[in-house]
Amino acid sequence: MAHEDVEIRAVLDTSAMLSYARGHVHVGELLVEIADDGAYTGLPAVALLDAYTRVSDAPARARLGVLATLPSVAVLPLDAGEASDAAAIAPLVKGDLARAHAVWAALDHGAYYLTSEPHLTPTVVPDDQVHSIPADDI
Repeated sequence: MAHEDVEIRAVLDTSAMLSYARGHVHVGELLVEIADDGAYTGLPAVALLDAYTRVSDAPARARLGVLATLPSVAVLPLDAGEASDAAAIAPLVKGDLARAHAVWAALDHGAYYLTSEPHLTPTVVPDDQVHSIPADDI
């Protein structure tokens, strides 16, 4: 699917993907709301790779696999031009390439930035665009 042909309403960073992988309900609820509106949730490929490197148990890895294949989820690639643009964000996130890709994707799509680590979100992302995901179920 060409991502310019769909509305990316929200972008998950690694921490939000890890919340989903742990089985917390918060991300899933937002995915359903976004899908009900006919929009998509974006998973930046670099952040997805980062999430996979941080989980070792089979159920969490399986949930990441499911997340990446949901009909209303789009894995956002990083071509040469996008990599050059996203690289400009890296200094703002202390060189965290996964976070840089997620921040850049949220800004590029004008989408909400979903994170369990809002304190690490650079100020280039407007506050009203940051959606904090609880790290644990409440």
